[in-house]
Amino acid sequence: MSYVSDSPSDVRGSTSEKSDNRRFETVDEELGPEKIYHGRHNEDEISEEQRKMEAKVLRKIDYRLIPILGIMYAVSGIDRVNLSNARVAGMNEDLRFDIGDRYSIALLVFFVTYFLFELPTTLLLCPLGARNLLSGLALSWGAVMLGMGWVNDWRLIVVCRMLIGIFEAGFLPCCIFLLSSWYLRFEVQKRMAYWYLINLFVSAFGNILAWAIVKLHGTHNIAGWRWIFIVEGAATIGIAILGFFLVIGFPDQMIASGNRHGFTERELEIILDRIDRDRKDSKPDKLTWPKFFKHIANWELWVYGFMFLSCSAPIYAFAYFIQIILGTFVDSTAIVFLLCAPPYLFSMIWTVGCAWLADRTRLRMPYMILNSGITLMGLLITAYSTNSGARYFGVFLGVSGCNANLPTMIAFQSNNVRSDSRRAIANGIQFLFAAIGGIYASTTFMQKEYPTYRTGVWCAVATQFMLIALCVVMFLNFKGKNKAAEEREVIIQEEETFRYTF
Repeated sequence: MSYVSDSPSDVRGSTSEKSDNRRFETVDEELGPEKIYHGRHNEDEISEEQRKMEAKVLRKIDYRLIPILGIMYAVSGIDRVNLSNARVAGMNEDLRFDIGDRYSIALLVFFVTYFLFELPTTLLLCPLGARNLLSGLALSWGAVMLGMGWVNDWRLIVVCRMLIGIFEAGFLPCCIFLLSSWYLRFEVQKRMAYWYLINLFVSAFGNILAWAIVKLHGTHNIAGWRWIFIVEGAATIGIAILGFFLVIGFPDQMIASGNRHGFTERELEIILDRIDRDRKDSKPDKLTWPKFFKHIANWELWVYGFMFLSCSAPIYAFAYFIQIILGTFVDSTAIVFLLCAPPYLFSMIWTVGCAWLADRTRLRMPYMILNSGITLMGLLITAYSTNSGARYFGVFLGVSGCNANLPTMIAFQSNNVRSDSRRAIANGIQFLFAAIGGIYASTTFMQKEYPTYRTGVWCAVATQFMLIALCVVMFLNFKGKNKAAEEREVIIQEEETFRYTF
């Protein structure tokens, strides 16, 4: 049995096979005449003229793919964490989230449904198409967010959070799957960093935006915290509609369907040729039950998941509790919201710098370990320093380290996984652990330990030590397998020339 039905995704194989065995020659109105032999070049055989053409096509992809995916993911990030802004703005008192563990429960249930629906949603990406699935998910959680503005019982907030978890579950892995299908292994982290940069920028000003929205308090007799959900939910619906027209799919699906979204067939062929030169998996393979169980049993894919948990746990910890942490040394709610922005703005610079160096040096692990150390220091300084300035500096370190590690870890997994079926499972597993990281953060930062949250801090610190240990394990594993491939001609992931990267 196959997970992939007869759809444009099924036509992908035949299209790619044809392009592997023919010479593509045409006159393109943007690129001019050129002959390209698909699937037959090595990087050192590419002419300078063709490199210039490829760079031109790559810029077009950057403009078409990254901004809209980044904006849609950014609004998902705001919708995921705006509960903390609403809590500070008055929801705590109106719906009595100050009683017991109600707030932690509302945080937790999101990740339960997120965990359950992430892998199934990811597997729907090829059959349904990127445009339909991604815009449909965003429209759905935006509608739920809008409805939260009229909720009068804390238990209904919990139900809405569960629904948002269902609809947001597959969005991140689907974005990563789509991005990785267009770029080479050692140019993908910069693109993922640019994509994630939009999320960091919106996160930086999301708290300030929430503060501005709260100023609508009393308008139409609606409380300020309710306006946060109403305005941000309506904005999400608008962006989802925009995404339906702007999101592009997989290059081979676009060729097969004839719906090229503003690209020429030649441009798409160039992209497939680049992918084949890099990792020889432009021709997709169906995800069948035997392949599913084979990939699920691969322990390496689960290590990528645990690595991502170590990144997501501190990200969610800071996202959900940064206002509370800053509120311990600043009295004004407005100043708390304003102080949330600089750490995320600085993390943008650090994230891009790490991505640029990682792609240039073709290394991931050293930067993962470096960012882990920075996150660890930030957490401890924030928790144990008695000086407000030092604690704020700790927030800068913690936010920057864990957020810079997110695109680094995604690129690390993407670089070391080939074939569509294996990548779909790898993405699903990796981002399952994003949900586990959220559960981990929301349950270990306990209200009874306010304002120090010592248990939560040390649990987050433990994840950084785990990441360092996993990097050592994977380094030794990859080194051994690469050596076996070189000396004994052992084939890695069905491709003789494929090698693991560090």
